[in-house]
Amino acid sequence: MAAESTPGARNADAWIAHAVNGALSGAVRIGLAGLGFALLAVWLVATAALPRALAVAPLAVALAELWLLLRVAIDHRLFDALAASCTRDGHADLAGLDRALTELGWIAPARAGRPLPERARGAMRLVRASAALAALQLALALLISMLR
Repeated sequence: MAAESTPGARNADAWIAHAVNGALSGAVRIGLAGLGFALLAVWLVATAALPRALAVAPLAVALAELWLLLRVAIDHRLFDALAASCTRDGHADLAGLDRALTELGWIAPARAGRPLPERARGAMRLVRASAALAALQLALALLISMLR
């Protein structure tokens, strides 16, 4: 019996999609926390006798976080749909996803056909970037707080 026909191999796509979906859900929360830290930093600048230019860094990072949150939210929904498609037949409908993303102009045709683990690694880069930006926002808020 080939490895591809075992129940574990058939369900691997579903588990990958579920795991990434959970990580992306966490990234949304982390990104929202980062935006909260940005608001805190701007409020700290606004309510203290500090140069208003100090608010530029948290606001610039917040713009990057908003873009990242959009990407995370899209991927969260896509991996949720992939997980649901896996539960029906054991394999993710990557070809259908690629057709839709290509028609929307969101991916180049050359990027179509990537295996699910490669897509999962890409989504996890978004999770790590979300955590890094939130940590940066926290550091900025703490720095501004110490300058007060």
